[in-house]
Amino acid sequence: MAAVTGLRNQSNEPSRPRTPRDLGWWGLLPPIQLGDSRWWLPLSDVAMVGVGRALFDAQSGGAPPTPLVVRELAATMLDDPPLMLFAVLRCSGESFVAVSELAEQLAGSILEELSSGDWMLAAPEMTAQHRRHWSRLMAQSRATGPNAWIEQASSWLRVMGPAVDPEWIASLPKVIADESPDADRSMAGSELLQRIARGRSRERATESTLAALAEEQKLGAAKQLAYGLSHEINNPLANISARAQQLARDESNPTRRQSLEQIVAQVYRAHEMIAGLMFFANPPEPTPETVDVNELIGEVVDEFAAPAAEADIRLLRNGSGTPAVVHVDRLMMLEAIRALVRNSIEAIGQGGTVVVSLEQQSEPEGTRRLLVHVADSGPGLSVEASRHAFDPFYSGREAGRGLGLGLCRAYRVAQLHDATIRISGGLAGCVATLAIPA
Repeated sequence: MAAVTGLRNQSNEPSRPRTPRDLGWWGLLPPIQLGDSRWWLPLSDVAMVGVGRALFDAQSGGAPPTPLVVRELAATMLDDPPLMLFAVLRCSGESFVAVSELAEQLAGSILEELSSGDWMLAAPEMTAQHRRHWSRLMAQSRATGPNAWIEQASSWLRVMGPAVDPEWIASLPKVIADESPDADRSMAGSELLQRIARGRSRERATESTLAALAEEQKLGAAKQLAYGLSHEINNPLANISARAQQLARDESNPTRRQSLEQIVAQVYRAHEMIAGLMFFANPPEPTPETVDVNELIGEVVDEFAAPAAEADIRLLRNGSGTPAVVHVDRLMMLEAIRALVRNSIEAIGQGGTVVVSLEQQSEPEGTRRLLVHVADSGPGLSVEASRHAFDPFYSGREAGRGLGLGLCRAYRVAQLHDATIRISGGLAGCVATLAIPA
């Protein structure tokens, strides 16, 4: 097993009694290499046992690893931060990866590299200072999980390697702990139930992680698109608008002047769409102040009264005059309510009803929420459309609803205020609800 441990001759170190902090480090794992830089991670006693068993059980002739090998390596990685980091740092091009996938990779080509031992010729000497540093990191990691280990990867790598690029660490995949051994039919009923419960807890954690990753990817894509549009399109739009306004001032023909004014209006609309996407991707920090939500609703209803009347839409406001005070960014929250009302009016199109109401709800733990409901008599919303209603540029035209930029802005405002927003509908009508913690 000498080829696995990577032990170095440490006879030149001063002889002294070994302390508990020095125990548990058998040697080094093969290096992590990026460009001309190289980092080394330690081989712990836990990893030593797990990797050693995997080598012993591995099939010869390049056959794929057995399920037993993959399962045992996955369990080992969940108990050993250096081995988990070793596998993750060699995994590229993915946003998230399951522990079982990492274990399959580890049980394949990487185990062959461990067995060859060629990398040990370039391995540096592991000193007592290195072991003490790794022991402190190991003790700190006991209270956290794999994704926290990955966030702290630079602390492990700097012990025996150069400075680490933060962008490299930020680009590493998130880990999904999917390993759950099959239940043994011979175990007691209570133990079986306990294992099933633990498995379900892992599933819920996985679902939550996947949802968070999906949201992170969506925001990242929106930010990249917003910056690209802002730099590449806003400047031409500004030139088009300036030229059209100049031509409109000198134009005596009313028809051509109206056409030029339409160009300016459409340019402004395109600019507003880019600004909306930029807000969704990278919103400013809120500036909270004490606000009565009744006043915000009244302001929005007054603003849309004339456009609603022109479209033969009744815009009603329900609710008592009881103060409903919250601590929020007034302009942001006003924009969120405005977006919900505008969406309802656009969905109806011609002839219908929109009702804006306010509800104060008490929670069991003693907290309070203010619910702003915007209900309309427009077309219903399918399950698929409601799922994507707050995505930028998602088109719900078949339901009479627009591009969704207003709704995605409202969604971001809710996020910034620890509030929630949802939209639901049936065959006829739709209800959007903004829940603000009071």
